[in-house]
Amino acid sequence: MFSKAIFKQTLKANIKLWLIFTVIMTVFHVVLIAVFDASTISDMSSMVKNTPLANLLGEATFLGMLAKTFYGIQGILLPIVFIIMTANSLIASQVDRGSMAYLLSTPTKRSTVVLTQAAYLISSLVLMISIVTLAGYISIQLFQGDIDFKQTEYFMLNLGLFLLMFATSGISFFFSCVFNLTKNSLAWGAGIPMAFFLLNLMGDVDSSLEKLKYISMNALFDTHAILNGGNYILQFVLLAVVGIVLYILGIRVFKNKDLPL
Repeated sequence: MFSKAIFKQTLKANIKLWLIFTVIMTVFHVVLIAVFDASTISDMSSMVKNTPLANLLGEATFLGMLAKTFYGIQGILLPIVFIIMTANSLIASQVDRGSMAYLLSTPTKRSTVVLTQAAYLISSLVLMISIVTLAGYISIQLFQGDIDFKQTEYFMLNLGLFLLMFATSGISFFFSCVFNLTKNSLAWGAGIPMAFFLLNLMGDVDSSLEKLKYISMNALFDTHAILNGGNYILQFVLLAVVGIVLYILGIRVFKNKDLPL
């Protein structure tokens, strides 16, 4: 059901893309941690008071700043782009190019191929966010050692980010399994995650558009609840369920659909 050879081949083909996005995410995270200054954030909050940017800036606390910047924009947008590109290349792009036909002409089963590709996408996200989390934690100790923050909340932010990306990858992987053409896979597998991101961002920036964010799956990653003792466990469970269900559906569709072999 799992092929080490296919996994190694997939890893080799995608390692550069993974490294680029992991490094960029890590650099963004570390820089935002290193430059944090509570007085500067307070001054900025005063400057943008009563403007739409006030909602985007968030609370003038260390984790509050990270929640509205990294965990609200860069830390979500970058892995979404990685997911879109990778998920499409794992299945739909190979079917479109004809390389999937060559692979399946060997004794390798469809179930082995699709399960191995799913395993690669999930494991790449686990490793990516683990590296970002570790680098961030070390940076906090180095640059913000005197700041009082709750470590549990920091790690819950990163767990929530992973679960959101897991669910998002489920969307892109599902449509990559459904469609034989790259253009169709990207239209849905990229369109829906990007729409969710933009709707959530618009709801954060402008309070009059707040209802839009609740159309987005991204609203399940509730950083405000994490930082203020709210209930977020149910949202985490829902994100995990969405991801699991979409991966299972994608695998089943690919195993049973007609392919241009």
